Formats: sequence, C-alpha cells, structure tokens
Amino acid sequence: MSFDPGSRISVFGALRPDAGQSISRAVIATYSLDLVALLGLVLVLGGDAEAEFENSPLGLVKAFDGVRGRLRVLHQVGRIIAPRAHRSILPLLDTMVEAIPANERRQSWHPKVALVRYNGDPVQWRFWIGSRNLTGSRDLDAGLLLASSHDMAARPVRDIAKLARGLLIEGEFTASELEELRAARWLAPAGTAVRRLLWRRPGGGTPFISAPLLDGAEMASAISPFIDVTGLRQLLRAGSPSVTLLTNDVSAGSCAPLSGIVFRTRSAPEPETTVSVEQQAVDRTAEFIEPVSAGVHAKMIAVTKGKRSTIMLGSANLTKRGLLGPNAEAVAILDVTDTALAGSLHSFVQSGFEFDPSRVDEDLAELEESERQLDERIALLLECKLGLEYEVGGLTLTVGEGADAALQTARFEAAPFLAPDAWVRIETGMRSVRLLRGNIVLSEQTSLVSFRATSLTDPTVQRCWVLSLPVTGLDHDRRDRALLTRYVGASRFRDWLRSQLEGLDGTAGERWSDGLQKTHERKISRISEMFTLETMLSAWARDPRGFERRTAGMIAMLDSFQETFKEPPDEEEKRAALADLSDVRPFLQAVHDAIHGGA
Repeated sequence: MSFDPGSRISVFGALRPDAGQSISRAVIATYSLDLVALLGLVLVLGGDAEAEFENSPLGLVKAFDGVRGRLRVLHQVGRIIAPRAHRSILPLLDTMVEAIPANERRQSWHPKVALVRYNGDPVQWRFWIGSRNLTGSRDLDAGLLLASSHDMAARPVRDIAKLARGLLIEGEFTASELEELRAARWLAPAGTAVRRLLWRRPGGGTPFISAPLLDGAEMASAISPFIDVTGLRQLLRAGSPSVTLLTNDVSAGSCAPLSGIVFRTRSAPEPETTVSVEQQAVDRTAEFIEPVSAGVHAKMIAVTKGKRSTIMLGSANLTKRGLLGPNAEAVAILDVTDTALAGSLHSFVQSGFEFDPSRVDEDLAELEESERQLDERIALLLECKLGLEYEVGGLTLTVGEGADAALQTARFEAAPFLAPDAWVRIETGMRSVRLLRGNIVLSEQTSLVSFRATSLTDPTVQRCWVLSLPVTGLDHDRRDRALLTRYVGASRFRDWLRSQLEGLDGTAGERWSDGLQKTHERKISRISEMFTLETMLSAWARDPRGFERRTAGMIAMLDSFQETFKEPPDEEEKRAALADLSDVRPFLQAVHDAIHGGA
C-alpha cells in the first residue's frame, strides 16, 4: 500500500470475485454515476473474464444473470451522467440504481463505499471505502479495502455491520447477513489498523473530528479538492497547529490566507468524466479513463508523531457540510505504523506547487459559480414528483405540483433515454409531457429518461443528466428478457443455446460492444448435436442445481426469443432461428417438466 501516484489499484479489480466465488449481495454508494461504468461493474462482478471491457456478448448476458437482483447502487438524485454510447443495452441497469433524494441546496448523498458478499468456501465479504465515484474519472483518489478472513492476523471491525445497517439502509441487508458482518474478522493492509468508521445519513450532524486524531502531532498533511474556512478550522483540530494542504488554485483562492494552513496546489479534478469503452480496449492499464487527468480528488488527513501516524480517508471534503454535516459521508480512521506509507502521503502533499494567488483563473471561478447556481435550479425541479407512463399512445413524462418554481428559473428539457437528441421543452404549467408517440416495443422500454437544463442568462452553462423514475405500464422482468434476446439476436441464438447447455461461449473473441458478426464467421453446432439425451444428462450430472436453474430460465427466454424473431423485418436469419426454436422447444420443455415435476 502506498500513496505514490504511480501505485494505482483498480477498485473494480479489487472487487472481482476469485475463482469459485460468485456474489450474493453487493451494495455500492456513490455520489455521481456513469452507467457505462456501472455496466463495467456488472461485467466484473458477474463475469469470469480477466478484463471487464473485453467480455464477449454472451459473457455480458451471463454477467447480467449473475448479478440480477443482487446489485444495488445508491447515488445522489440527478447525478447519473448522460452516456454518449451503448444506450441500447444500458436499460438493463435501471433496476440496479436507486437515487437518494437529498436536496443538494441543503445536503448531498456523498459517501463512496462498496460492501460485497461472495458465495464460496468459505463465504467472504469485502468492504471498500474511499473518494472514488462510479465514473470514468482518472483523478487521483484514495481508498481502503478490507476483506473478511480466517487468518490469524484478521481483526474485528464492528463498525462495518453498523454502517451496513445505518448508512446503507436501502441495501436491505438480511438479519443473517448483518450477523455475518458482526462476527467477521477483517484483514487490513500491512502496517495499518482500523480505529473507527464514521458516517452520517443526509441531514445528520455527526462531526468527524471531535477530538485530535493524534495528540501532539509533529507533522500534518491534508488533501481536499473542495474546502471552506469552517472545514479548515475543523482540520486544525486534528492534532497539529500547522497543516500543509493540497488542493487546487480556485479552492485555495477562496480561503487563503488562513493562519495554520500552508496551501499547495495541483490540477482541479474532473470527477464526472464519462467512460470511453474504446479507450479501455486500447489502454490495458486504464481504469475507466478519458481523457487523462492529473486532478486531485482524494480526501485525506494524515498526522504523524515519531513513528506513529493516523490517517483519515473517505468521501468528506474539508468543508462544513463534509466534516460537520449535513452531507451524508463516510470516512475511515486508521492507525498506521508503516512509516513509508505515511511518508508517501506527506511527500505527495509536499509535491504540490506553492499557492500563488495570481494563478487563480477568475474566468474558471466565475464559470464554476454559474454552474453551481444552475445546479440549485435543477435541485428545485428534483424536489418535484416526476414519473413515466407507458401507454398505447406512447411515453409520457408526468410533472408534479411545485415544478413551476424551477421551470421559471432555467430552461428544462427531457428526452427518451434511447432517443437522446429528441428534446422536448418542459414549459411552465405543464403537468404531462409526451416524449414518444406510437407503440413502443418492450425491448425499448425503460424507467430511464434524459434531462437537460440551460441557464437563462448564459446558454453556454448547461448540464445533462439521467433519472430513473417511477414508471407505470412496464414489466421489468419481461423487458429484461426482451432486451437480452434482441441483443443476442438470431445470429447468436445457437451460441446462446450451447452456452446454456454446455457452458461454452461461442462468441469468445468478440467484444460485447461489437456489432453482430455474420453467422458464417463462427463455427456453430447443429441443433441435432446439442439436443440429445446424452448431452442433457451430461450437463445435468456436471451441475445438477445449475442445470435445473438454467432450464427454468431458458423456457422463459424461449418465449421472448419467439416474440423477438417474429418482429419485422422477416430476415432469413430470423426464419432459421424460428425453425431452430420450434425444434428445441418440445424437447427442452419435456426435460424441464421432468426435472421440475419431481421425476
């Protein structure tokens, strides 16, 4: 473990299941969220490939099946970043996200934690806490990973169970899961020990520095991209009368000079950068990057006395809302005996430039203030009750009472998620907005909808985001099957059948983001070779429970394939796939009935 900027570790790699493991529960908290990054997390947690963005098309289907109903991502309402590509597959994620309705004018949902349970022998839990959002940013962040273990060096961390029950209440952990967490012992990085985990829900007022982190500290360093005077005065209570702070020029310019604080600066962060799948395919060392950024987004405090140090890291910026509340935040306080680890953090802070007020970009500061003001207008709209309705006539956005206060202060527009350029103005007085007309096929229905807000005084100040709204007229289970069968397509139908029966991926070598390849480019088994009594019995003998589960799922998927293949245009591949389906269904139905009928 090191705070050297070159010692990067992928959070996704840290959460990837080991051989023989599968996830049974994963709850992630983030402020902002990129849906393509979330898809990458699905591929990591549910797949078995080494590189998440190189998963095959059927690898994606398998990964989604592996996390369906098991993964929940809690995020700040209004902070899903509008994706630029791959929108046709992203509706699969709409049941995995849950917005926390904290009004950002007063408080934010800002913790960044992950708590994942892995089935295996033995069961394992992993807990991560830090500053990284679930986005494509390559800012410099910091985090801590703990893994449950039976190793003699493992120690209890009671606060993890309390955090699961308190901060992550929307995760709905079961009583048995909470008991497992209470009884678990955890391995921390060498040279560190967890003293406390601290957190608060939106609106809470728990201070994170209520006493010195280390009495009589001889050296103190801190990192925070966002600061205010109240937060910095709290920082001075950490145990040292002087602290060297690494931030950015705009933030430093808002607070400097301040007695006891030595300001150093580096580049400002870009925490809401989107993911480029193409970049991932080219850059094997990448962790959701585009473009390369040297911005500092970590939030840390380190105090040292002799060979002892204490480090606080997590999501809380050095602001009043971060350190005192009412933002929802989560931090870990570590006792550190590894002098090299503490030294690497102090050295990194010292590597920043000495703050020079003349470097403050006044235009950038003015732009950030304009963006903040627009965010306040957006927060007004997000307080209103919004919803979606799928009807025979199309898709309608419903707008609740009280929206006019927001609609009068900025230009607001909405667009269907799968038609992101079809913007419709939301006018004052509107209570319903028709986003789409005509019949909408099931595979294109989603609770996701795009929004755009534009400043009335400066049209260049604009923000786009996505919401997952309460929706009527949508059967998510049927939609998921319809979307997956459309994604698999007629040309991959036999490959899908083979993967279900034999566990072999006929699309290996392709990427999930690639277009459909022609059938003749892959060797595909004939139906008569796949569906024999011998192959069925062999598949059942290898994994009885898994085979029984797969056959039940296959029957439901066959119905969806039938609907998909009957949709126009009437292509030759679809006709061939329908013929295959007609051959397969009676045999598979007989096997299914025999198994699930108790024979």
